Amino acid sequence: MEQKEAASLDKAAQLVTMFETSFRHIRPTFHPAGTEGEIAGKSSNVAFTAQRVVDIHQAELRTENCKVVITVMDADTHLSRDYFTEIRRLHYEHRDDSDRAVYCCPIIFDRNSHETNVIVRSADLLWSFAGMSTMFPGTMISIPTSVYSLPLSLAQRVGGWDSGPSAIGEDMHMMLKCYFETAGNVVSRVVYVPASQCNISSDSGSGWRHALDTCIARYGQALRHMWGSLDSGFAVRRTLGYLNHRNRKAFFHPRHFVLLNLLWEAHFLPCHLVIILLFSVLYTALVPAGQIHPTLKWAFAINDVFRTSSFIGMNICLALNERLHAICLAARMQDMREANIPDTGCAERVWYKPQFLLERICFPIAGTLYGAIPALHAIIFHFWTDRLVYRVSKKPTFVVDAAALA
Repeated sequence: MEQKEAASLDKAAQLVTMFETSFRHIRPTFHPAGTEGEIAGKSSNVAFTAQRVVDIHQAELRTENCKVVITVMDADTHLSRDYFTEIRRLHYEHRDDSDRAVYCCPIIFDRNSHETNVIVRSADLLWSFAGMSTMFPGTMISIPTSVYSLPLSLAQRVGGWDSGPSAIGEDMHMMLKCYFETAGNVVSRVVYVPASQCNISSDSGSGWRHALDTCIARYGQALRHMWGSLDSGFAVRRTLGYLNHRNRKAFFHPRHFVLLNLLWEAHFLPCHLVIILLFSVLYTALVPAGQIHPTLKWAFAINDVFRTSSFIGMNICLALNERLHAICLAARMQDMREANIPDTGCAERVWYKPQFLLERICFPIAGTLYGAIPALHAIIFHFWTDRLVYRVSKKPTFVVDAAALA
């Protein structure tokens, strides 16, 4: 809990009372505000809490046989019990390098997407696809999105979570920190059990006003994501710092160039795509075809091929997502029924309904509004400050019956 939050003590006590019979231990922590060098946000909250976890398990850490794994997730995340079972399986199956493994999983928005307007829903689908694009079998490195796990011993070895301005993108930043502190020897393991998430949902008004407020709130979330472009600078600085390191060969390995490419895709490619698209359309519209240099014509033709291929490829992804969504939703709802927690959100998708078919043509708009524009916004503002403000966007509320849980 954050200490500055009103009634945080009472809320923590209520949660402990509700769930203490479901866990071996529940220990609340209260992160104080205003600590020098910190910024408000998930990274500083996790850093504070992780230190308490280290204090609790000091004896195990000293024996170098610590089997504690920390899982970090958002407040609206639902994790299947299979997620933890799979981490345990992977941990014992790969004992030789389990102490330097980071476990990542895809995310899926299957709680309230049926109540969210098509632009916001499309943006969240793109965000989900971006995370999954690094989580295929045999991937060299995966970038976690919101949810991930790692051994407590690894967290202590790298100095815990950072809580300064450069760590506002906490999930990616911790992965990068583990990568560089282990001289590139961190191991990415994918847990193929998607984490359930909620779409942004404003609690004000209804109809068009609700839709507009939700779009504005989603932009705030997108801007916060793009504040994380500071991680590209962090990675470049650490790469240059290792040029004289005894393990510098690791940073000429193909895996390192894959990592740098992923950072480029996350923080620069969205802007590049929109700039190229606008430039090519405006230039060809304003300049007579006979006056365009042949090399530039060739570049525009190649650009058209890439643009068309991307549109077709994304529609294939959207089609495949229908089956994935149905499987994940059915599995989560079965888990919730067995846990006697029925009202946790159930966003069914019927692909041929108009609101879902619209995603097939609206995703370029969503990608521009919530990818390219906030990326430019964040990068330009980085020229003036890195003291960034972390604003949490609203998510829907689901009522849990405490008596049923007991």
